[in-house]
This record gives sequence, C-alpha cells and structure tokens, in this order.
Amino acid sequence: MKVGDMMQHEMCLLAQLVKKADGLLITADALQQGISKDQIYGYIRENNLEKVGRGIYAAGDAWIDEMYLLQLRFSRAVYSYDTALYLYDLAEKEPIPLTVTVPAKYNTISLNDTAKIYYVKESWYNIGICETKSPEGNKIKVYDRERTICDIIRKRDNMDTAVFNYALKEYVKSPEKDYSRLLSYAKTFRVESKLRNIMGVLL
Repeated sequence: MKVGDMMQHEMCLLAQLVKKADGLLITADALQQGISKDQIYGYIRENNLEKVGRGIYAAGDAWIDEMYLLQLRFSRAVYSYDTALYLYDLAEKEPIPLTVTVPAKYNTISLNDTAKIYYVKESWYNIGICETKSPEGNKIKVYDRERTICDIIRKRDNMDTAVFNYALKEYVKSPEKDYSRLLSYAKTFRVESKLRNIMGVLL
C-alpha cells in the first residue's frame, strides 16, 4: 500500500474509532489498531479534538458520558454506594458527586476533584465487581446489589437515613435480589449481625 493510501486508511480508521466511541478518541485503542502516533496526533489537530483525560480526546460535539469517561481515566474506580444504588434503581435521585471505591493504595490525586472516594483493602476490592450500562448506554464497572447493600450497612453512620431506608426497602422488593449471596458477603464484610437485625425488621 502506498504511503498516501496508508495515511488515508489510518485516518478512516481513526474516524471510525471516534464514531464508535460516541465522539471520543482513546489513543490506546488507536495504537492497538497499528495507527502511528504521528497520525493520531495529526488527526487530533486537524479535527480540533479536546483533551479530556490522559490519552483521551473528545470531538467538540461529543456528548460526554461522565460515568464512562471517569472509568476510562481511572481504571480501578468501581461505582459504589450512592451511585451503585442509583444504577440499580435503589435510589430516588442521581447522586452528586459520583461515588466510587478504589484499593487503599490507589493514586487518587486527580480523582479527588471528580468523585467521592471510598477506600478498601485489596482483598475486598474485587468482591462483587460486575458490569452494567451507564444511563448513556456505555459499559461501566459497578459493585453488585448485594455488595452495595453490605457497603451501606458498613458505612451506615455516613449514609443519609432516608437514602439508606429507601435502598433497603427497594432491595427487599426487587425480583433480582439474592439473599444467599447477600449473607455470604455479609460474613466477609463482618456485618452479618447488623444485616440480620435490619432484615428482621423489613421482612
């Protein structure tokens, strides 16, 4: 393939990547496609893409999915607590700011301005991570319902009472609840007795 044809081909690939990502260009994805750095940054300049994170650029007319973008920038941030409740329809309103959980030693200097952060030890971090879709339709990582319920019980003193009570009542009514998993998590997170007391009132 001639040099000019190769450059045109790479430009087309970049345009396809941006379209697929709803206006975002993720340089790591472009590099995986074999596109040169010179072509990537040339495309960014020619199309006036704006840098919105490390290795992430957005077209001027892009509708930015904040939940998706946050996890592109901070790969170990998992949606939890109030944000997880919202994603599972266990909350009455969208939380501001977004709430995430990260491992205790994760560098969150840049993340501090973007989200409310909870830290957990590494052995607890991976428990209950699953995938769902953001309200904009992009894949994001979130803790499952049962992990989220255990988390809010662990941090009950930091939770708004109305938010806490609504979440528990809606969870009990949910057809997607899993009591056996909930009890297993409760033992791991050492909230079994608290869970039993709460459920004894609700059931």
